[in-house]
Amino acid sequence: MKIKLIISLLGALVAACLFIACGEQAESSTYPEYRRADLRMYEGAPPVMPHALRNRACLDCHANGMITEGKQAPITPHPQFANCQQCHVPQQNVALFRENAFQRAVKPAALPKANPSGPPLIPHRVFMRENCLVCHNDPARKEVVQTTHPERANCRQCHVPQNAEVRLFRENGNMADAFAK
Repeated sequence: MKIKLIISLLGALVAACLFIACGEQAESSTYPEYRRADLRMYEGAPPVMPHALRNRACLDCHANGMITEGKQAPITPHPQFANCQQCHVPQQNVALFRENAFQRAVKPAALPKANPSGPPLIPHRVFMRENCLVCHNDPARKEVVQTTHPERANCRQCHVPQNAEVRLFRENGNMADAFAK
């Protein structure tokens, strides 16, 4: 009888802890709206850290999308690499830089396709980004980058990077119409 009472009390304690933790998640919001270019030092660069370093391991928040200070941390696509600052740098105040004539490249209105009726090409490198759903099915990301079909987990079955794989089509000549410039 005492064992059943202890098990019931432990179950109630676990349920209360889950209720408290889930309650915080329901009221949280994502990071403020950043333009993609604002989170990169240059096109194709890893995102900068849009917050101050807090002397904590990055995976404390970014391994599971923890909610902290009312914001959800994006989940890292490569948790096996613990030296985050080797690629990701803290965001710097723009006032530190001098005026210059640099102009960003203009992004195309639509993503290019390998053929006219095909899906868009992957507009970024896939190295260290093999798990597409980390970014494209993450509620902390803007809706524009979220996939409409996360259940199809093998993205590269249809989408190919716009690099060597596409160049093979061009050299083959079978898809010359799709790449006419």
